[in-house]
Amino acid sequence: MPFESDSLRDTNPLLTIVVAAYNIEGYIEEALESLLSQPHIDAMKIIVVDDGSRDETYAAARAMVERDRGVHIELIQQQNGGLSAARNTGLAAVRTPYVGFLDGDDIYLKGFTEAVIPVLAEGKWDVVEYNVKIIDDDGRELDDITLVDATDGGGVPMNQATLKQFADRFHTFAWARVYRTGLFDAAPFPVGRHYEDAALVPSTYLRASSLYRIATPLIGYRRRFGSITQCASLRDVEDLRANGKEALARCDGGEMDEFWLTVFDKLFHRACHVCARVDRASFKHASETLNAMAVDHRTTRATLTARSGREVGELAPFDLNVRADRSIHFLKGLVKKMLRRSLDHHQRERRPSPSNQLSG
Repeated sequence: MPFESDSLRDTNPLLTIVVAAYNIEGYIEEALESLLSQPHIDAMKIIVVDDGSRDETYAAARAMVERDRGVHIELIQQQNGGLSAARNTGLAAVRTPYVGFLDGDDIYLKGFTEAVIPVLAEGKWDVVEYNVKIIDDDGRELDDITLVDATDGGGVPMNQATLKQFADRFHTFAWARVYRTGLFDAAPFPVGRHYEDAALVPSTYLRASSLYRIATPLIGYRRRFGSITQCASLRDVEDLRANGKEALARCDGGEMDEFWLTVFDKLFHRACHVCARVDRASFKHASETLNAMAVDHRTTRATLTARSGREVGELAPFDLNVRADRSIHFLKGLVKKMLRRSLDHHQRERRPSPSNQLSG
């Protein structure tokens, strides 16, 4: 898609990236550098929210603000409230028509602005989604997450077929998209909840009228030992149940029931996966929460049948599968220990921000 950078020279920025930062002194400079080094940075603003970090994250971000002379980066400091609270704070300060989210230990890849800014400049797309590259602590490429197949690139209406494809794939990472800012209410991310993206992104898609897909990895998601997404807890299962109950509550006998039942099914399968990985002390309670989630589904099935006569399929038996998955998970853990697999258990120390070497 052709794009002349001069077309934005005398206009306001199109896109703000909200960067949530907490105790990531060794990563935040690289994250910000991955934005500042983009060709069309003048079409963007960056809002960094330091969520009460106890290390040098704020100082590192401040150093980047000074280097940037405050042209593109705004830095906000607040008491620790969690990822959702930090994103909500940043979102409240956004004044551009589009917004995206970046976790402060991740990076944008080369080509991000060349791919995204021309699409936003058209002004007709509500959501722009793109693929993801998984990287390790040192930026080495590990894997890919495909939101957009090579044959699916381009713009589409947010119709039933588009929504079904989203629900079936269910990659709900908030940072794998940019959004029209007006899609969000005030403080949309649920504060204090894990899997907050899965709580918000499905309803955001329903609010949108159009979607543009880019079949290229434009963001580097860092897989770090000890991060929230690498540790399974009882709270995760409980929060997934909360998300599932909200999805079921949206089933009203209408045309979107299939969408929300699919969303619940994906959340339930994720809860099974997490339950199989909690520690021994939490497993009983996690299993009880999983069973309660199944009861939530059974109750909704009965309500929909009584209201509209619609038959909703039962959940497949899951208890034995969870226990088998748990056994395999712990067996793999033992094998890793026996092979003395090297894992980084420590927070990366602050270091200079190198130019972003990854490309899509």
